[in-house]
Amino acid sequence: MPSDNAVCAADDSSDDSSGMDEESVELKALAPVSDEDGDPPAVRILLLAFMFMFQGYGAMVGQPQHALKVRLEVEGEEASAAFQEATASFQLAKLFMRICQIAFLVFVQPNGIVYISYVVMMVALLVPVVLVFGCGMTDLWVVYLQYSLGGVAVGLFEGTFLSVISRLGKNTKTFAIMGAPLGFFVNNTILGTFSYYGMNAIFYYIWAAACMPFGMWIYHRHRPDADPNSKGKGCAVFLHSMWNWAEWLPLMLPWFVAKFVGNFVLEDGFPLLFNVFNTRSVPFFGGPADTEHTIPFALYTAWYWFPMMAAGDTISRRVPRYVELTTKTKCYLYLSGCIALCVIGESLAFLLIAIVSGIAAFIANFGNGFIYGLSAKYIDSYIGEEHQYAAYNLWCFTGDLGGFFGGGSLSVSLAHTACAGKSYEYVCHHRN
Repeated sequence: MPSDNAVCAADDSSDDSSGMDEESVELKALAPVSDEDGDPPAVRILLLAFMFMFQGYGAMVGQPQHALKVRLEVEGEEASAAFQEATASFQLAKLFMRICQIAFLVFVQPNGIVYISYVVMMVALLVPVVLVFGCGMTDLWVVYLQYSLGGVAVGLFEGTFLSVISRLGKNTKTFAIMGAPLGFFVNNTILGTFSYYGMNAIFYYIWAAACMPFGMWIYHRHRPDADPNSKGKGCAVFLHSMWNWAEWLPLMLPWFVAKFVGNFVLEDGFPLLFNVFNTRSVPFFGGPADTEHTIPFALYTAWYWFPMMAAGDTISRRVPRYVELTTKTKCYLYLSGCIALCVIGESLAFLLIAIVSGIAAFIANFGNGFIYGLSAKYIDSYIGEEHQYAAYNLWCFTGDLGGFFGGGSLSVSLAHTACAGKSYEYVCHHRN
């Protein structure tokens, strides 16, 4: 298979004389010149640095979030909505930090921001360890504190990490971003299985917190050398990008829309799952009224739903490596396909059939992961290096908006809509 740079190099080949369309010419004019030696080998270990941060993120969604909800004895639609609003503070904090980190760049270089993010995430993970499991607190302010700190960490980390490692080449980035779904996989499949067999929920947080120093060390050892004078770094250059928005912002608008949709589906998938299949068992093959073909819900999520989700999100992030983005038509076609996959996957979950919900998770998250990988490739290829930091952070910012709406109280309303007022023994069960 050709590498990313082989694809980009093909754009500049002598085939131009064969009649290239205007869109190709326009995109080619924007593309940076490739190194004649090609894209450097991937620094694959940076996948772990990215994964460890997203293990912290993963400890705040899915199975760990459900375990925390149970620990806090949250029951009923109103209480569930309040709990989801508390967890949605994660997304609000991410939004806030996308903006605040611009000010931080006056005092700290991007590498320093990445180090800070690891420390903040470790503190966030220790909040439930000390206050919930240690002191027995059950007030929602503890959830707000934990999730706000987690949002601060990811808000500082994601866009900065991606822009810094851009200097290592697209091969490195396509490997690194696969760490995100793998971080979710560790929490929801591996630790989720241990949880079914008796693991205390506190170990979700202890494990993820213990990995933070290792993630920081890996990043420190393998990141590019800091260069305060390089393009795309520092507060002044960010403001320069915003002042010269016409050079790059219009190109990013379709990718912002796709990122919003992808993050909405990603964040909504977890609460939708837990509010629809809300008993200890799941009728795997039959419809919602089936009471015969049941399996434990914990095993359904750990061995089927979350692996399907992780597979879709992981595989799709690698696919853009083999996709050519040579014209606007191709870019919009791929983006439309990604959005369609997200919508189709989300819609299939409304059928309330457990085996179909796993397939829906694969489809929706394949769309989300494809958006992620495709966007990263596009930004690296067609957004000027001096504007990439701003582009990545605004792209993440719109994703946070989608995540906020997808993971908040709206997710409980969507689950209620999916249930359509019906109550079954194992699905959409209403406790009297």
